[in-house]
Amino acid sequence: MIRKSSKNSESGIAFIAVLLIIAVLAVIILEFNYESRMKLHLADNFHLASQALNCAEAGIAISMAALRQNSDILADEELSPFFSGMLQIPIEEDYCIISIVDESGKININALRTSGGQLVRHRVDQMLRLVDLLNYQYGEDSPFSYSLIPAMIDWVDPDDDVTYLSFVKRENVGAENDHYQNLEDPYPCKNAPFDVLSELLLVKGMTMEMFQGRAGNESTGIKPANGIQQFLTVYGDGKININAASTTVIQSLSDRIDYTLAQNIVEHRRFSRYESIKQLQEVPGMTSEIYGDLRGSVTVRPQGRYYTVTVTGVVGQFVRKVQVVLRRDGHTAQVAAVLRREL
Repeated sequence: MIRKSSKNSESGIAFIAVLLIIAVLAVIILEFNYESRMKLHLADNFHLASQALNCAEAGIAISMAALRQNSDILADEELSPFFSGMLQIPIEEDYCIISIVDESGKININALRTSGGQLVRHRVDQMLRLVDLLNYQYGEDSPFSYSLIPAMIDWVDPDDDVTYLSFVKRENVGAENDHYQNLEDPYPCKNAPFDVLSELLLVKGMTMEMFQGRAGNESTGIKPANGIQQFLTVYGDGKININAASTTVIQSLSDRIDYTLAQNIVEHRRFSRYESIKQLQEVPGMTSEIYGDLRGSVTVRPQGRYYTVTVTGVVGQFVRKVQVVLRRDGHTAQVAAVLRREL
């Protein structure tokens, strides 16, 4: 009886061992199966994400081809909707969305000084007026300080002398390397031109809300406010393309220009693009004094057109967004990318 019991015990142990081996093998097989499925899933996701990126790249190619044919494509009533960021453009079974912004209608913050270091007074005055216009949106809050302008100048100029605008009555003091080195997280003052507009967030006095704008809130009575980024650029020769400028940028050109006149200037070009600066004299509300203020600061044929192109490629649930800055040569009509980044 004892031997029989011992044999039964050994058989049971062997059976349990076999079950354990089978269980371990099952776990290994399941793990391998899971890992294989995950790899296939990831590979499929990578493929779809790559397709979405290809759609975005196709949108950039479409934009470059369109700009080679027409530098004023945003003024073309038939074509401009395709580059408004509102329409889905089919790319085989998928699509992309293209948004093009003409940089020539904005204020170039690299052009507040000449290459010789002299202040360009009318451009500095324009920036000061822009600050006033932006502060007006906020009512009594007025987050923008005049000191932002000399701080921007100091960020670009090569010296370590703090800029002060003596012709401005309100407080305005720039910032050089000492200021930035004494911050909690220090960094150097660049002392070189802005490469991208987002660098402005590093300049003394700038905040994210001031840069991007403020969303409104009806329940609390907070009104929306535009950010400064939509009115500025780091490209171009400094002159404002009157065929591309917003009402706010146009207002900033002279103390004498109110919203109504700025709107009249914009409305006039919707029916007929300005072919010469002299045509501004035909706009209702324009005076010889205002025209005199404008004519040295604006153009209708900017030298070298820059465009910011943002393309979103969409494949199913996969989205890839790419932004490029394109430069169109006014003589050869060649279009080349000067900056590219994936958002």
